[in-house]
Amino acid sequence: MAKQPEFTKYLPLDEWFRTRPASAKKLTLTFAEAEQILAAPLPASSQKPSWWTNVYPKIQSHRTAWLNHGWLVHEYDAETQTVKFVRE
Repeated sequence: MAKQPEFTKYLPLDEWFRTRPASAKKLTLTFAEAEQILAAPLPASSQKPSWWTNVYPKIQSHRTAWLNHGWLVHEYDAETQTVKFVRE
């Protein structure tokens, strides 16, 4: 994966998804856990469902952190601040 400067902030999240066990097919990530992984707050835009899409961006972005490793957002819950992912 090309690591462009705008993606640097999300490299810890990329690494986290990359190191999930191959046997894992589902996982839930809270916003707080994501911030802990990043050692930084999520942007305000992460409060919107559009931030958690499965659309490959034209440049490296936060979404490539999960998409590059076979994970897809299955469910976004703003109230509980959780995101559920599945891997095929």
